[in-house]
Amino acid sequence: MEEALLSFYYQFHAQQHYFLCHDILEDAWKKQPFFSKEDAVVSLILCATGCYHFRRGNCKGASTLFKRAYRVANLILKNIENLGLSSQKYLTLLTQLKKQATQNCPFQVIELPLLESTKKKLKSKFPDYQLMTKINDSPYIYDHHLLRDRHAVELARNDALKRRKLK
Repeated sequence: MEEALLSFYYQFHAQQHYFLCHDILEDAWKKQPFFSKEDAVVSLILCATGCYHFRRGNCKGASTLFKRAYRVANLILKNIENLGLSSQKYLTLLTQLKKQATQNCPFQVIELPLLESTKKKLKSKFPDYQLMTKINDSPYIYDHHLLRDRHAVELARNDALKRRKLK
């Protein structure tokens, strides 16, 4: 999970590729022998998804996701630091993001409150790591859900529909 978290933080801060952030952590989370929607990592998955929607102007969806991210993080506050984050600062950030999205404020660059030990590991793994200070509006990043290869997603959706029809 630590490698996935470092990749997540790199993509979140250096690339602002929130869609990929979601995929990175969701895959790692589901590979755990036991996982639940109340695991601390789920809060980060929801936060990244909220950021993706917020940047695209879906403020209502973003607000809902930030609220859910806060709820999960607050349930297991002690585990947030195991993810390499300052727990109180993370909760404060989620509260601010929810408020901004609710008020339809313009999206701004977001910096997660990483612990110093996490920053050191991140810089060791990714020597070029640094916070991107401007909003990344590259179509590949901004419209990723529209531009990605959806073949596997469509196959899985069709399979699920077939299974439901058989029941």
